[in-house]
Amino acid sequence: MSHKLLLDATQFASLNQNKDLLIIDLGSREQYLLGHIPGALHLDYATITGELPTTPGPLPEHLALTQALRSLGLQTHQHIIAYDHNDNAQACRFLWSLDLIEHPSHSLFNGGMQAYIDAGLPTEQTENASQTSTAILRYRQHAPSADIGYILQHYQDAKVSIIDARSAAEYNSTDVRAQRGGHIPDAINFDYRQVFETNQLGKLRPLNELQAIIEQAGIKLDDELICHCQSHRRSAVLYFVFKLLGAKNVKGYPGSWAEWGNRLDTPIQV
Repeated sequence: MSHKLLLDATQFASLNQNKDLLIIDLGSREQYLLGHIPGALHLDYATITGELPTTPGPLPEHLALTQALRSLGLQTHQHIIAYDHNDNAQACRFLWSLDLIEHPSHSLFNGGMQAYIDAGLPTEQTENASQTSTAILRYRQHAPSADIGYILQHYQDAKVSIIDARSAAEYNSTDVRAQRGGHIPDAINFDYRQVFETNQLGKLRPLNELQAIIEQAGIKLDDELICHCQSHRRSAVLYFVFKLLGAKNVKGYPGSWAEWGNRLDTPIQV
């Protein structure tokens, strides 16, 4: 089954009768119960991230992530559509997790729940459940994930670009959210909010506009792109956008600044 990576309300409506479709709501449980896309399953975002004392964004152990995905009844032949109720960052992080196991078919609902409501499509408050699957999930040997060791080894390579999705204040250390402020040396600061339509957080700009602002930022899509923020939630949006625009070698750094900035042995620019 082949579908677009990014779906709007019209495209979604034409797909919604497909029995091999799995719709995943990454909002909070409270948001989900107030109203969601009919048939959508709720997934607690915490189940697809790890939890260390100073690092809220790393990957959980493979077994934990496998259990979270199986709890959805996930089968390898299904097409998955993800969304959340805010900026779609949690939905993008979920889709990045699916890339770790090379799930063949998934999409982001552009604009998330707000765009769905704005399109006048029906909602429901029923809590949907699925039977746990026993699908065999195979983690990619060369997954789109970079750990701290990989970055320390490669961040100075000529064809590697570190993309920092945080705000300029975080990048410049005027907003410090770890033991140390600043950024990875020579990282390109590209605030993830730039990819959204004005006053529509979560709704991506048209592809030609995305291409233009990324080129203006000096980001080269043929480089190896390693995206991070504070916990690889905002940077998962950029991971998705770069992939949408055709980047072939893009990775996420799940430890992000919560790991890098809380260590004393990592190089930092302020």
